[in-house]
Amino acid sequence: MSQPVVPAPELYRFDRLSTDDFEPATLYEAWRAAAYHSVDLLPPDEELRGTVKFVRGKSGVFGSHQGSGYQTVFSREARSAGLGECMVIALLADRRVALEGPGDARMIAESGSMALYDVARPMHYHWSKGKDLYLLLPRQAALEAIGGALDGLSLPLERQRLAPFLRSQMMSLEEHGHFLARNELASMLDATVETALLMLRGITQHAEAGAELLTKGLYASAIQFMAAHYPDRDLDPVMIAHALGCSRATLYRAFAEHNTTVMDALRELRMQKARRKLEAATGGNVGTIALACGFPDLSAFGKLFKARFGVSPRDWRMEIERPRALVSTNGDVGV
Repeated sequence: MSQPVVPAPELYRFDRLSTDDFEPATLYEAWRAAAYHSVDLLPPDEELRGTVKFVRGKSGVFGSHQGSGYQTVFSREARSAGLGECMVIALLADRRVALEGPGDARMIAESGSMALYDVARPMHYHWSKGKDLYLLLPRQAALEAIGGALDGLSLPLERQRLAPFLRSQMMSLEEHGHFLARNELASMLDATVETALLMLRGITQHAEAGAELLTKGLYASAIQFMAAHYPDRDLDPVMIAHALGCSRATLYRAFAEHNTTVMDALRELRMQKARRKLEAATGGNVGTIALACGFPDLSAFGKLFKARFGVSPRDWRMEIERPRALVSTNGDVGV
């Protein structure tokens, strides 16, 4: 049986399709071709019933789907068919969807939620009976707006500042869009797409600002932790990252922002502590001071100290003690 030919929709015209419009014998293939723009419809487990409304614009597609439960996938076959060159913001007005990603990745989006989905990822969607609204965004524009690929199966949007406005625009388009003149519909659809992209850009900007604050706070916390534990010879990036509840990569980035490394900063802190102890502990054993500052190898400590301050630990002490001796001698003569 040949697949029914469905005319391409015109730009900025609200189209409405129903499963009642097709003959039962060709319903699945016809509905699959007409109602799904970004993913592929699987053969249904129950009677296929539904209504779709959609409008295609120059910068995106808006639509709604109401009806029985169904399943969709994105696969290599879908890619070869020209699907997947978009990302989707789905507003689950009255249905839920369970997602199965690569490996054991799974999640459930509940009714009322709004999230961004990357339909170009290999994914299996289980849609319950009900209604959802969707906005298809150009894939490249959406990826640039969020600063790269999604970290998970979806990006929740309910808590974004512009989410209430986007939700209202999508619901208004679904309810009143078919009453609008073409130029009015074009203006509203383009505005809705721009609102969505603006919201996604805001996520990136907020994340970047938050990351900058986190980096600054993490660096300060790491320095404080090192100052409290510098005598521990086992102190290293793994221990510091574990104590601060971050990954080593995040810790390394925090120090890179200050043009240093974790171990260089720790070495400098230990050197300064050792210098002060040498100045304060007249006659103290250099090896004991080195060990107390996290340097178990006296020879290595001496080389590091000379490289940092230009003289050996003993010579540094002698330079500090010489003025003290002169002050002491002059004080005795004065008496």
